[in-house]
Amino acid sequence: MLSSAAASVPLTTPDLWLTGFERGLMLAGLALALGGLAGRGLARHYKGARPGPLPGPWAVRGSLLGAAGSGALLLTALIGPGLAARLARPDPPGLTSGGTAQIAAVELGLFTLAAIVLRLRQSGWATALLCGVVLAEGIRSHPESVVPVAGAFVTYCHLFPAVLWAGMLCYALRAAIAWRAYPAAAHGIVKLYATAAAWLFAIVLITGVISALVLVPLGSLLTTSYGLFLIAKAAVVCVAAGLAMAGRIWLRRHAAGAGPALATKLEVAALAVVIAITGILTVLTPPASTSSAPGAASIGHEIGVTAPSWASYPH
Repeated sequence: MLSSAAASVPLTTPDLWLTGFERGLMLAGLALALGGLAGRGLARHYKGARPGPLPGPWAVRGSLLGAAGSGALLLTALIGPGLAARLARPDPPGLTSGGTAQIAAVELGLFTLAAIVLRLRQSGWATALLCGVVLAEGIRSHPESVVPVAGAFVTYCHLFPAVLWAGMLCYALRAAIAWRAYPAAAHGIVKLYATAAAWLFAIVLITGVISALVLVPLGSLLTTSYGLFLIAKAAVVCVAAGLAMAGRIWLRRHAAGAGPALATKLEVAALAVVIAITGILTVLTPPASTSSAPGAASIGHEIGVTAPSWASYPH
């Protein structure tokens, strides 16, 4: 039987799934906006002949989607503060009710401002505002009283490349489809993305493993809801990585073919599933005490910090 320690509220609670869906919606908007801007910046480094202008990033749409997700999170937290207080225990330092309402309000403002400045064609300011959303998520997911600065840093190193990976892929596919009549140019854009994605995946993998080792005992992986969701996320990430490799191999063997590989298109779907699972993970409490998690006690001892009984998983 699954341990109820994996979450502060039962998994049968509809509002838990609603909050997880809203968090996933916000992350999808962040990936679409921030990753889209990064994808266009990367595509501009293509040195070959260009059959036409690059498509614009869906940064405004992503910002509006992120604002919708943040607004829904804020509304849900205000309507049901009791539930918000029990999700992903404990509360981040200086915040109450898990920080859901406070962080959602900040993110709503950042997404809204990003959409406005993007309409004014100020992509630089928009990028800074969207990076602010990543910083806000790090504060919300911060392991309470356990290596505060390092914990936030791991969160940033995990979330930032993850949203770039998904958003840049979406943009690369749009550019490749727009230039599908010119296979060499389309493949050149996808190759640029594939090189960047390899580095992003490596960072996501390393930071994800560090987080899991510190906060989730191996014995809890198969006996708690949190552990099973974590396994599911890791499995889908591996599938996405495999599809990325398959797409790159296809490009090498079909240099004259039209359009991106089917594997690359399926990679988008896999990353969408990863974002959805991440949204659920952010509202669950890790099953293990940080004092018993591998590595956490020793880190806390070295810096003189006493580990609390629970810590939130950095996503």
